[in-house]
Amino acid sequence: MSSSKTREPSTLRWGAVAAPLAVFVIALVSRLIGLHHTPYVDELNHVMAAHSLLARGTFELTPGGEPYTRARLFTYLVAALFRVFGESLAVARMPAVLAGAALVTVLFVWVRSAAGRGAAWIAAMLFCFQPQSLYLSQLARFYTIQTLCFFGAAILVYRVAGDRTLGTLRALRLSVAALLLFLLALHFQVITLVGIGGVLLWAAADRARAHLRPAQMAFAVAAVAIVGLIALAAIARGAFAHQLALFNYVDLWAAANRHNVRYYHDLFLDQYATIWTIFPLLVILAIYRNGRAATFCLVPFVIAFVVHSLAAWKAERYLFSVMPMFFAVVGMGVAEGARRVRPAFEGALDWLSGASLSPRARTLGTAMLFALVALFAAFGNGATSYALKMLLVSDADWQLALLYRGQPDWDAAHAVLAPQVDSAAVVVSTSELKSLYYLGRADVLLSVDYLGDPRHPGPEFSIFRKLARPVVSTTESLDELRACFSTGLVLAEHGQWRTPWSVKSGVADYIETTLDPVHLAPSTRLLAYRWRTSIPDSAADCARIHAIVHR
Repeated sequence: MSSSKTREPSTLRWGAVAAPLAVFVIALVSRLIGLHHTPYVDELNHVMAAHSLLARGTFELTPGGEPYTRARLFTYLVAALFRVFGESLAVARMPAVLAGAALVTVLFVWVRSAAGRGAAWIAAMLFCFQPQSLYLSQLARFYTIQTLCFFGAAILVYRVAGDRTLGTLRALRLSVAALLLFLLALHFQVITLVGIGGVLLWAAADRARAHLRPAQMAFAVAAVAIVGLIALAAIARGAFAHQLALFNYVDLWAAANRHNVRYYHDLFLDQYATIWTIFPLLVILAIYRNGRAATFCLVPFVIAFVVHSLAAWKAERYLFSVMPMFFAVVGMGVAEGARRVRPAFEGALDWLSGASLSPRARTLGTAMLFALVALFAAFGNGATSYALKMLLVSDADWQLALLYRGQPDWDAAHAVLAPQVDSAAVVVSTSELKSLYYLGRADVLLSVDYLGDPRHPGPEFSIFRKLARPVVSTTESLDELRACFSTGLVLAEHGQWRTPWSVKSGVADYIETTLDPVHLAPSTRLLAYRWRTSIPDSAADCARIHAIVHR
């Protein structure tokens, strides 16, 4: 008897740890698959800054360029890993991998504590294999770390706001920890403010609901409405003009969805049609299962969804920090819905079998029905096919227009391009960071965007301060380069060709008709053209051009 009692707590402790450990392993393994994929250009900011930090002690991507100081703590982390393990993209991506796996695990543990094991497994696995979750967990960027900090801080706020047994000192410590995590998340991504606002709004409402009588609650709602009306009147009279300008600004290359308030709605329809169309029902079921936990997740998600839908600049990753909360609500709702429809599944089996099934067969049959429904729902959502392709299809075979995978493969093109670069007097590139990282050169940048706002561009041969390189965008400027340099190479990515923000159609026509193409495999998604002799141009100020290019 005593031996059984001593083993029981140990067994319970192992059971509590085994499931989160299994979740972490599943998440980690899935994020290590395909870790060597072709890089997204933003990753190279941290990779090159970390290299510079080790080599020169500065954050400059190139000597003389502006320091890259965004999320500098992440760059320090990458530099530390480079010092220990050597420099590579895979090493730079490991913080995101580990944070992404930890984030899935934290979601599992929290949902399990709030709504049970079934809801936890559903939420964690959906989030684990969300395409954006896989994608951001394999970038040398800070998004998974930012979301881990934000979600961890939010959970601490949830604990402090609801646990009446916490002593004052304990509550203070948890509050300070939450504040520090929020600040760390803000260091990585300033738009975390939207999610923080949602969490604090929920906390205020939660406290009010617990302490205010109905009349007091009505007064509080009226006060909030009045404050909102005052804020709207102030905005109408010009208040917050600078903040609104930022809210309404978007670069030309990302302006296609500026006024598309359905952007995120359509994204959810594409990836989670089954879940998104019944999301209101799942919310109701989640609130029934655990109203406090469900609304804690729902309020920040809804606020972030609305704010980012109205903002001019839109990207799937902007919602990532609240996606664990979205999947928590879905997990709670699906688990509660499954519990409620189970009698219907059992009744259907009884009718089909003539009530002749044994209890064991009945249980197995019900489980198989649930699995069939789940598989049908899973393969009715775009996220499933995206995730499977990310795990199984190589970058060269990715055919989804640079969605998650399939970035241009500069490494595969290196054998062809390196000799061309070595023999060129000037290298003109549309993708400056990749050209510098893989080929060591980008003497001139070919881009409308880098001349400033493309709607009001600056003068040709302006210096792009980030890299201390001149920028051109017109055929006239290319003519000047051809007049002043006897040989030259133009490099471009397919996604930048014939666009209003990089290489305009007229410039592309000029390059294609006057320069010699360099043959590259289509799978590289790169274009290269070169000239081998200069062209006469008496108007070209070659002394000035050489001084700018070789500054």
